[in-house]
Amino acid sequence: DSLDDVVARDGAMGVEDALLVGIDLASALGAVHAARMLHRDVKARNVVRQRGGRLVLMDFGAGYRADGASAAADGVGTPLYMAPEVLAGAPASVQSDIYGLGVLLCRLVTGSYPVTAEDLAGLEAAHGVGGPRRLADQRPDMPVAARDVIERACARDPGLRYGHAQELE
Repeated sequence: DSLDDVVARDGAMGVEDALLVGIDLASALGAVHAARMLHRDVKARNVVRQRGGRLVLMDFGAGYRADGASAAADGVGTPLYMAPEVLAGAPASVQSDIYGLGVLLCRLVTGSYPVTAEDLAGLEAAHGVGGPRRLADQRPDMPVAARDVIERACARDPGLRYGHAQELE
């Protein structure tokens, strides 16, 4: 099952389970970045849980080299998981992959997305106006430290996000 299937079937995960998923995925994303690649479409649909519980980050069809040789501002990805700067036309980066992982974690713990809209233009506007919904409002039971990790990964400003996946891990 993909993590998207799990959330659709079972609803939001417990915070501890979601954070364990986050640790595994940050490690996987760190390996992708160490190979000088960007995933560009980190989302719950692109993570499957094998029968033994192992998580697999898959679907690198949107990925490309992170060395700038093939970097482009082409808007490839899933809009609800795309970093605001990518939606605005900037090239993808390590920080935009981290943003996607933050959105994935938010989806796991709340069952929803931190920023939503009816269409792409509305999504771009929502990032500029209100930014992500606060996890404290959606999951008041969530420990502050866990909430801070996810909210930092989803920061509107890429400079406020984690510098690399190992830091998030």
